[in-house]
Amino acid sequence: MLKMIGALMICGACAALGLNARQELRRRVRAADAMLLALSLISSEIACRRTPLPEIVGELAEHDDPAIRTVFSGLRRCLREQTGVSLGYLWRMNLRDKRDEVGLGRAECDILCDAASFLGRYDAAEQTAGLSMVTRRLTAAREQADVELQSKGNLYRTCGIAMGILVVLVLI
Repeated sequence: MLKMIGALMICGACAALGLNARQELRRRVRAADAMLLALSLISSEIACRRTPLPEIVGELAEHDDPAIRTVFSGLRRCLREQTGVSLGYLWRMNLRDKRDEVGLGRAECDILCDAASFLGRYDAAEQTAGLSMVTRRLTAAREQADVELQSKGNLYRTCGIAMGILVVLVLI
């Protein structure tokens, strides 16, 4: 009886690991979608209204999407507290700090950190061109994560269950 209970616990744990990996991929895709929306909003504000970046950050800190709100409220707080530090540095630091909380993958975070090179410049056309390049790269990374989710998502769950069954068979 104890072996059976132990076997069921192992099988359940392995299945949970597989489901957790699948859930992390889903979260990564959702976070990339949110950041693509934020980049689109930043780009349109810079190009059309010529809104200063601290005001754009303030507007995004109040956004409905929790991932956007988390990233940009942290950036707004950094901008208020550390006045002598460049926007690019704060952008990178904040993204790296909030990466796990939001669910971004390392590749997506690195791409978004590259946007810091373009933000805060005097030329709006240069900023929007740089953001456009970052958006294309982030879109490609998001699509790659989506393909990974579609191809490996069910595999993670199935392999977790199979690994649990294999361990049960070895123990019995």
